[in-house]
Amino acid sequence: MQDTGGEAGGMPEYTMPTPEEAAAAAAAAQAKAEEGVIYVGAGLNGGSVTVPMGETLRIELKSVPTAGYVWVIAEKPDFLDLKGEGGRPTDPAHQNLPGFTGGNHYLSFDLTPTAAGTGVIRLTEGRPWETDEPPMDEFTVTVTVP
Repeated sequence: MQDTGGEAGGMPEYTMPTPEEAAAAAAAAQAKAEEGVIYVGAGLNGGSVTVPMGETLRIELKSVPTAGYVWVIAEKPDFLDLKGEGGRPTDPAHQNLPGFTGGNHYLSFDLTPTAAGTGVIRLTEGRPWETDEPPMDEFTVTVTVP
């Protein structure tokens, strides 16, 4: 991705990243998302994870927030506290270009244990204003804090 010197009107001109640059940017963003946390993605749907005291559990799922589809925590055990929520583009090499709008994004939830226990976290995806509609998707993971 390079500024090629500009175009008429003083606006910079950008070239699209190559597939290799896009793959490298996505891999770097994924590594950063997993750094320092116990990471759970869509592949663990219906599975289980152990989270030691003092660690952070990050659940990160793909969504389309620009179309209103977001993940929310529908159920969580009392022994887990929600410490933060975040988001990032699924294709940072393209989605971080100036003027880019739309596309899929990852939404994340960071949770920390406050006590030992085992319980289920359930997230649902949908449009929050469509209260009469069933969730578009659901994600569950069983969490054990030893």
